Amino acid sequence: MITAEDLEYHHGPDADYTWAETYYLPISVPEERLFAHVYVCVRPVLGVMQNDIRVHGSVSDSEFELLYVDTQFHLPAPKRFSRIEGPNGLVVEAVRPPRDYRIDYVGYDDTEIHVDMIGIMDPWDIHDPNQNLLAANRTEEERIAMTSMGSGYKGHFDMHCRVTGTLKVRGKEYPVNIVDRMNHSWGPRHEMEIPPMNSVWAQFGEDLGFRFHMHLDPTKPTGQDQTFAHGYLLDKGQVYTITDLQMETVRVGIVPITIDVKATDQRGNVYTLRGVPIAGGPWRAYSTCVCWHGLIRWELGGTIGYGSLQENHSLPVETKLRGRRWTDRPASLTA
Repeated sequence: MITAEDLEYHHGPDADYTWAETYYLPISVPEERLFAHVYVCVRPVLGVMQNDIRVHGSVSDSEFELLYVDTQFHLPAPKRFSRIEGPNGLVVEAVRPPRDYRIDYVGYDDTEIHVDMIGIMDPWDIHDPNQNLLAANRTEEERIAMTSMGSGYKGHFDMHCRVTGTLKVRGKEYPVNIVDRMNHSWGPRHEMEIPPMNSVWAQFGEDLGFRFHMHLDPTKPTGQDQTFAHGYLLDKGQVYTITDLQMETVRVGIVPITIDVKATDQRGNVYTLRGVPIAGGPWRAYSTCVCWHGLIRWELGGTIGYGSLQENHSLPVETKLRGRRWTDRPASLTA
């Protein structure tokens, strides 16, 4: 169970330099095909913080096509995680933890974010068997092993929320009013051990929302490369464990083109979704991985929804599979 105390640092005196506490906070404007995010990674033992604020306005395979980016890896760590304030103009405050948050950012080139994230459910603790049925009858080691991030999810919660406010991109302001999501993680997160994985959300207003994580195995063919880790379904205010899920992603290069999902919840209800990207591109949250992330347009039985997707590719894994000498044939040709 997540409480207000979980918005403060969790590391103990024996924690080493790899300990990380993170936020992922998306800000979406689907009608404008805009996808922005605020990412925070604090290394409290080292006393440093990374912030990443970016805005996508197209589907791309290149960071050069971003509308805006402010990535800084070596900012001073805040004294308290519940109020993050850095010299880059970003403030993230847990105003009524653990459900309600305020984000204010004043960047360069007349770019700003001012939004409230108000939880429409209690935070979903992936390790609490009262919330995640798949965590029942498992040791802590077994629960951590089954997550999509290993020890980086020693603690982790997800939550759907109503996001309202404004997003200004180089002088043009857009209203934000959407059901979206946020999450918070903590634990040892070695930069060389960020695994291949998927992090997926789909929202159909306040009545219906999906959240699930997948393991990704790049050695396997499409349709067999993703296996379910954990997730939940928000249905008219009630939260249910997703007990089984199949996901098939067709990609061109690193860009997902279609995403087909078949999810089963603890009641036995089955949902079939198809998603296509409307904005997004590569993102390097860590120097040892490339994550394609973006805003997905989902269809479920004729109903349209939206949500963010992250598909992380590990460079230590991919270079082992794809590393090429100058005498080797290229993996692909372009015309």
